[in-house]
Amino acid sequence: MKTAGIIYNDEKPRAIKETGKIKSWLKKRGCKAVVLPSSIKNIRGLDFAVCLGGDGTMLKASTFLAPAGIPVLGVNLGSLGFLAETNPEESCAFIDRILDGDFQVEERSMLSVKLNQGGKTLFHTALNDCMIHSGNNGRVITVSVTVNGDFLADYIGDGLIIATPTGSTAYSLAASGPIVHPHLSIFLLTPICPHTLTQRPMIISSGHTLGIAADSSTAREKPVLSIDGQTSYWLNSSDRITVSLSEHPLKLIVNPKRKYLDVLRAKLSWGKRG
Repeated sequence: MKTAGIIYNDEKPRAIKETGKIKSWLKKRGCKAVVLPSSIKNIRGLDFAVCLGGDGTMLKASTFLAPAGIPVLGVNLGSLGFLAETNPEESCAFIDRILDGDFQVEERSMLSVKLNQGGKTLFHTALNDCMIHSGNNGRVITVSVTVNGDFLADYIGDGLIIATPTGSTAYSLAASGPIVHPHLSIFLLTPICPHTLTQRPMIISSGHTLGIAADSSTAREKPVLSIDGQTSYWLNSSDRITVSLSEHPLKLIVNPKRKYLDVLRAKLSWGKRG
């Protein structure tokens, strides 16, 4: 481990402070540190990365770390920090173990999202989810979905979330979707406030390809495609969205003594009685 990247939220004073601390620590250990803002688009030549911030910072970082195959350690400076493995107080000790080769990597599947719009094709990846929703108007929309070219359903309501197992504990959970263990290779389709009792969350294999279109003909404002809550597009009825499994998973550096079920209990009070 000769070169480490430090990715931080440059809008948070604490992230700036912790960046300096970790950079000095790495230097003492003989490891070169490259400081990068979370707004960077691509990077190469790192042995591993340290991401300082909340889950939003990690979501941004995943878009360029995953294609580069760079493992990342999340240090939580936010409120929930579901994707982070450690906190600032323990970060240097954890990094010491990484430099000594005493760490494990867990792969998290990501979505590949393709938007065909107005003769242009736009590509994005998502660690948590992509979502088609009604935007600011609050009107019911219709989201049509196919699976491997076969018609599945017209989802009528406020929209639809397509989530990874990692994203099952994000917005999908708030929309009454199930919690899915991150080691499973699936997609989760969660309707947002469906206007029928017959549409409920559905789990399908990540080997499938989803085709999606949103009807905007009767809405005052166009529906919106939101990707990991970071990037959004207004949608026309003629636009087509394709969602499949990204060929590049995110490599998370994990604590072998900290299991996923421990995270559920700590972050979500899973199984606790009120």
